[in-house]
Amino acid sequence: MFIGPVRFDIELKQLVNTDTAQTLNLSNIELLVMSHLMSARGQVVSTESLCCKLIPQVVTAQDIALAITNIRAFLGAESAMMIEVVTNQGYLLHTKARAQMHNSPYEALSIKQFSLFLVLGILLVVFLATHFKTTPNISFTLPEKILLEGKTSKLVPIYSSSEQKLVFEDKFRQIAVEIDACEQVAWQEIYVSTSKMGDILHFVMHNSAKKGKEFRNFKVLRAGSDWAFIDQLWLKEAGFCE
Repeated sequence: MFIGPVRFDIELKQLVNTDTAQTLNLSNIELLVMSHLMSARGQVVSTESLCCKLIPQVVTAQDIALAITNIRAFLGAESAMMIEVVTNQGYLLHTKARAQMHNSPYEALSIKQFSLFLVLGILLVVFLATHFKTTPNISFTLPEKILLEGKTSKLVPIYSSSEQKLVFEDKFRQIAVEIDACEQVAWQEIYVSTSKMGDILHFVMHNSAKKGKEFRNFKVLRAGSDWAFIDQLWLKEAGFCE
């Protein structure tokens, strides 16, 4: 789910700016606010209803207002305007024009554009099947998840647009191949996003366990144009492989 270039990841309890790779870890109140604004998009969500959702925890209107302020600050000036403060009522998350904002990279495309994109996707799959060396443990799914079935792990690239997907999809597949070569992958889910130019990479790793969830995230600056530094040695040093 997106607000402009910012992706709301409810599982990781984060906002992720897909342009800059910056993240905001949401507090319980901020997570509640984001969840309800997203589910009631285009409708006013009252302050009272938000406060009641966290009972027996005491939450005031000021707490909700502070959460809204923090979220809008992270969204940036343009996207922050989508969250409107409705006087004496609550808050409203507006819906932008589909060409400017959408939950799926396919929603903003016309039928002609979608057909062209679909043909390009088929040609890409055929090219990968005939020229790209991979292992039988990797299965590719559209639009996001790359499953490492033999290791019960998955790599989840995050794209801010269909154009970015076309540019960087093959590079993310190469990362998947390198991770698959690890004797054992340390994480169940690995989320990765890149800046528009591809010179910044942001990784978020996640494990679910009976005793709780484990997270790790870090950013790679000056990643270069081909990400050639990502090899087995680097993956072990960075904590991807055990």
